[in-house]
Amino acid sequence: MRAWKAVLLINVALVVGVGWGYAFWGLRIGRLERQLAEAKAAAESGIERQWTVDGVVRAIFPELGVLVLTHGEIPGFMPAMTMGFRVASPKIQEAVSVGDAVRFTLRGVPPNVAVTTIEKIK
Repeated sequence: MRAWKAVLLINVALVVGVGWGYAFWGLRIGRLERQLAEAKAAAESGIERQWTVDGVVRAIFPELGVLVLTHGEIPGFMPAMTMGFRVASPKIQEAVSVGDAVRFTLRGVPPNVAVTTIEKIK
């Protein structure tokens, strides 16, 4: 193989690799930065907000007033994850058990939100 062909092949591989890296990571970082800016703006606004989200109960801590839920994306607040949420009333925790698929409502001024309603879904 001639030297110029090897150099050309290496350059093409580098361009493809860098392009793929930007397309995958660069665009993803941009989207995450926009979501973070939206969440920060919502938190700084001091306006009470409400979201209804589907999830699964992973743990219940009645002594702490906390439900651990795996949930989908909460638009303008946070991506999908598993985390603990305060409950507005102890009766909310009594309505569900670990492993239940649920639809719950979060209400509050981010980041201080609490589960206000919860219902099992099938």
